[in-house]
Amino acid sequence: MAAELEHRVLRIDAVREAAERIAPYVVRTPLLRYPLRRDCELFLKPESLQPTGAFKLRGAFNLMLQLPEGCPGVVAHSSGNHAQAVARAAAVLGIPAVIVMPSDAPPRKRERTEADGAEVIIVGPDSDERAQRAQELAEERGLLPVPPFDDPRIAAGQGTAALELLEDAGSIDRFYAPLSGGGLMSGCAVVVNALAPSAEIVGVEPEDANDTQLSLATGERHKIPAPRTIADGLRVRTPGAWTWTVLKKLLSRVELVSDTEMLDAMRFALHKLRLVLEPSGAASLALALREGQGRCGVLLSGGNVDEALLAQVAATTRPGCD
Repeated sequence: MAAELEHRVLRIDAVREAAERIAPYVVRTPLLRYPLRRDCELFLKPESLQPTGAFKLRGAFNLMLQLPEGCPGVVAHSSGNHAQAVARAAAVLGIPAVIVMPSDAPPRKRERTEADGAEVIIVGPDSDERAQRAQELAEERGLLPVPPFDDPRIAAGQGTAALELLEDAGSIDRFYAPLSGGGLMSGCAVVVNALAPSAEIVGVEPEDANDTQLSLATGERHKIPAPRTIADGLRVRTPGAWTWTVLKKLLSRVELVSDTEMLDAMRFALHKLRLVLEPSGAASLALALREGQGRCGVLLSGGNVDEALLAQVAATTRPGCD
């Protein structure tokens, strides 16, 4: 199995092909330049400005545009952003979609998924449970799975965000992106490694969702208990089997951020950048604010935040964030 996964290599050419494939369906998000300190300039890629509010639309379209003709429908599992992406791509492409979501998914993400016509099935909060239910539905109904991260086609689509960042920013010294199952970072890491080989590739995880950091420390995929971080999009318990083959080769390191740091980064984005981010989307910014040096590319992965949390963030004052 390991050897088979190793042969499913993702190369920069596949990301470029994905960029051409999905161009009619996604937004080429702008690059925002922010001078943070004398020794640090941030080049921010706000994927929160995608039509569904997150980078996930890139991977969903890249995979679903390659489905066979006469596809009977697709099934996916997600806490929200991948759910919305698959639902939107299915609606645009005229494909039935079934989405398995956890009981603690943000209500707004569920509403938007249903608004695009997807059938939503609710299970418990654990990511393993929703993955298992999606597999059962694929077998029961003959649906084709659209994995949230563990597929080269998904990773190639997500990697187009880094491709655009580097095309617009030029050289960078560091690249920051959030880590969950690894679909975003594996695609982006392939791009950064190819086009900016001297840049440090830094993954960011919540403190209690440190499965990739532990995996790198041991050299094997590590599974953690169900995380409780505020970042609902980063609660996967272990890196993907395929994405791990990329991450272990290309990641320079993984660092952890606290829920408080992510909330502070959301506040910074709101007041300094005029951007709305969700906790998961602010994770990479949180680390860049803490340690960034040189020219830093920062992937802001999404902005689908609960209104009550956003109001709380906006109303709270903290030094350096307002």
